Amino acid sequence: MKRLLSLSLLSLTTLALSCSFASGNKDLATECALVCAQVELCEATPPAITLEGIAGGSSGSSGVDCAANCVQEDMRAYYGYSDCQISCLQEAECGDMNGCWDVKSDIYAEYCLDGRETTPVGPGDDDPRPGNGTDTGNADADDIVDNVAVEAAVEDGDFVVNYGDTPPDIVGYYHATGQIDESSNARPVGSTIDTHLCFWDPAPSADGTMINYCEDGVPGDDRAPITGSGDNFTIYLQYDGQATILFSGTVDADGNPTNVEALVVYLSGIDIWEMSHTDWEHQGVCDSCQ
Repeated sequence: MKRLLSLSLLSLTTLALSCSFASGNKDLATECALVCAQVELCEATPPAITLEGIAGGSSGSSGVDCAANCVQEDMRAYYGYSDCQISCLQEAECGDMNGCWDVKSDIYAEYCLDGRETTPVGPGDDDPRPGNGTDTGNADADDIVDNVAVEAAVEDGDFVVNYGDTPPDIVGYYHATGQIDESSNARPVGSTIDTHLCFWDPAPSADGTMINYCEDGVPGDDRAPITGSGDNFTIYLQYDGQATILFSGTVDADGNPTNVEALVVYLSGIDIWEMSHTDWEHQGVCDSCQ
């Protein structure tokens, strides 16, 4: 076992030092190498490699995935290696290590949320009150926003959530374009937003309305909760263990979403989010994506 750790440490130190050569931060590289050797030894499951200009995904080695992301000094919080998370990874038992990347875990709270308070997402005094006994207007949406990372992003980004259990109809195929206007430990302000979204088959129930959705270039489709009242709506897209995306907007006289604001909350840590204002061009009906 000692020889395995030594070999892992040697290879990871080489990778970390080479990855951080441009920044010149050898202290971070050494720290990451030590942490990532332990990640590999414990067979933990870190976020997959994400390098600009290189296809993402797991390398097949948890230590290599860890090292490749940890040494990216300006973006390491985005990849799950903030100072408190590195301390968590250094000191956690093997069975608890994955919790260092889970904002809802007890060990993440111990290392990264001590003394931190966030405001639960729910209607204020001037917001419509859902009539179905939920906070947002949808039981599934309640579960999605019951997350400290989402609470912090909604509050710090001053994001408007539209509450209510009678959302407007947003069925259609849309070309969404814009750019990131605000960012916290995520992609740079000015980054381009350009995608196609499809929404179809809304289904109201006692717990709130659910709607089918998909995005071009993203495999599969899913159902998402939608809340709101009158012409105002919020959709809640959930990518398990990765991100939550909230879209809030208003339906115009032609039934098309306008003034759409998007909040992307990354779930590998707190205070990792980006917000954009996007234009949605209606391009017809749909029931699938490309």
